[in-house]
Amino acid sequence: MGFPEQLKMARLNINYTQQQVADLMGIAKSTYCGYETGKRQPEIEKIKLLARILQTSGDTLRETGFNPESEDKFEKALAIFKSLRPEFQDYALEQMKKLAELQDKI
Repeated sequence: MGFPEQLKMARLNINYTQQQVADLMGIAKSTYCGYETGKRQPEIEKIKLLARILQTSGDTLRETGFNPESEDKFEKALAIFKSLRPEFQDYALEQMKKLAELQDKI
């Protein structure tokens, strides 16, 4: 699903009309409609505004794949890994490889 579909879905999830979103953004309804049809591409500042209005994130709208929760988990795992002695780091890497292989089989 691309940006136009994500945008429309986010708008419908909070029961706003195109006109309501356009009014909140201070743009014409036709401009907003162009975002949902893919005929127009909003600038990054407009995407940030859309995300706030539609109670979502710009990453969700743009489908960047960035997930703050995953980023937090990665940072925590990295901190733990760095705190290990070198021989335990080697063991941890081997275990992660085994988990990745197991995941691929499931």
